[in-house]
Amino acid sequence: MENNEILTATESQEIKQETPNYNPPLYQPKPLFSLTKRDTVFAVCVVVACIFTAIFGIFGGFAFGYLLSVFLMSALFIIYLAKDGKASVLPILCGILAVLNSAVFICTTNGSVRFFSVVTSLLSALVFFDGFVNSSSKGNRETLGIFISAASTLENIDVAIKSLFSNENGSKKAIGKVLIGLLCALPVLAIVVPLLIASDDAFRGMMTNIFSNCISTILKTVFGVMLSVLVFTYGLSLKAGRVTKIKRGSFAGIENIYTISFLSTISVCYLLYLFSQLAYFFSAFKGFLPNGEITYAEYARKGFFEMCIIAVINLCLVFLALLLAKKENGKVCNTVKAITTFISVFTLLIIATAISKMVLYIDAYGMTVLRLTTSAFMLFLAITFISAILRIYTTKINIIKTALITAGCITLILGVTNVNAVCAKYNYEAYRLNKLETIDIEAIYDLGDEGIPYIVKLGASKDKDVAIEAQQYLAKAYLYDYFDNMESADFFLVEELRENQKDKGFERFSIPKSKAYDMLYKFIEKNPQFADNCQELYNELNQEYIYEY
Repeated sequence: MENNEILTATESQEIKQETPNYNPPLYQPKPLFSLTKRDTVFAVCVVVACIFTAIFGIFGGFAFGYLLSVFLMSALFIIYLAKDGKASVLPILCGILAVLNSAVFICTTNGSVRFFSVVTSLLSALVFFDGFVNSSSKGNRETLGIFISAASTLENIDVAIKSLFSNENGSKKAIGKVLIGLLCALPVLAIVVPLLIASDDAFRGMMTNIFSNCISTILKTVFGVMLSVLVFTYGLSLKAGRVTKIKRGSFAGIENIYTISFLSTISVCYLLYLFSQLAYFFSAFKGFLPNGEITYAEYARKGFFEMCIIAVINLCLVFLALLLAKKENGKVCNTVKAITTFISVFTLLIIATAISKMVLYIDAYGMTVLRLTTSAFMLFLAITFISAILRIYTTKINIIKTALITAGCITLILGVTNVNAVCAKYNYEAYRLNKLETIDIEAIYDLGDEGIPYIVKLGASKDKDVAIEAQQYLAKAYLYDYFDNMESADFFLVEELRENQKDKGFERFSIPKSKAYDMLYKFIEKNPQFADNCQELYNELNQEYIYEY
């Protein structure tokens, strides 16, 4: 019995020795950031700047407040990263464009231009900030890595927050203690503030102004604090080098035979397409329609969508071919160069044809914001493809940075020149000089602040129908769009309009809005009797709208 027990124990020990021990890897938490006083001050400033951005920039109408927000945030990052700053010329140019594009928001109210200005400013700023702490990204792959690195900082949010309030040994930092003290003061303030309000009228008036939109202000502040977490984490991670970077792997590229056969098939298709549409495309350069079978509108619109789809596809093809094709000594083979050059030149030809068509369209039907912005988009594509052709023969050209800088410059030009005002002036002058037989007053009014000065001018037109329609839209502006408390007023003066002006805050200032208000004031000064007919004119406009729809 004892021998059996001993044997069993021995067998058991042998089994344990033969079975490998499995020790699952323990979770290793990310180490906290070693914050300096500079980092802590940066965190506090970011919170203040983001709250300011939320209240006066993002929720302030994207006007002068947003301009100040961008300047404030850019200056904050420059000061924070300047100690290690080694940015080269191209990132600095991106930074300048990022800041200058914020001026768009006081120059135009065009939503599309503003949207692309925000996008290009954000991407340009990421390139600029990355250039401070990292070596200059020369290739397209490295430039793409900048945006991937920025996205990777989201993984550090929890560590960044913990680093603000705790040391690596677990002890609390002073900022955490300050926050606890502030939280403890809130119940006392909840008792003291109402007592002070009840004791003094001046204090009551001040607090009423501050908390008149209390819930809205609190929500904006909360949004700003949430935004500050993302901004602080990005800045801290970038400075500390805790970002994901693209590394060159063992992938040597796709065999050239695959790339050549694929691109050759596409090129043959484009050749057939070009020959079949030769007369149709090139008639735009001569200024007439092919055989007179279609209208200008159909001709230009069809040409643009053809250009847009083909250009985007070709841009992807050329970029991917240059990026993925197998290279010898870092260079693409001559056959791939020739085919990608043909595709790029072919696309430039289509872009030039489409621009010519758009010129015909504008001459025949007038200028609109959409026609002007699509023309600018064509120009952007043309410059991008020129850079792609240069990139085929020299590796010094960075297509992504060229496209980014081009987009920044175009949005800046569109914003500063104010496409809405350009379109309104063009159509007004074309109508005044009898180049256009009719004028779409509703379209000019829909341009926003930029259209008001020309609606005012049309209100004094010799054509009674045009003048009446313009005055109807002016009545809408006075009663509903630009002033409060005017609906029931039988008569109003400029002083009353100034008191009831909407969007008085400094953060909502813009040049077009200021001009619109000035023109509305001047019109009512010259036509004081107009106030008597405002409601009647607006009712007529409203009835016409209901009748149409």
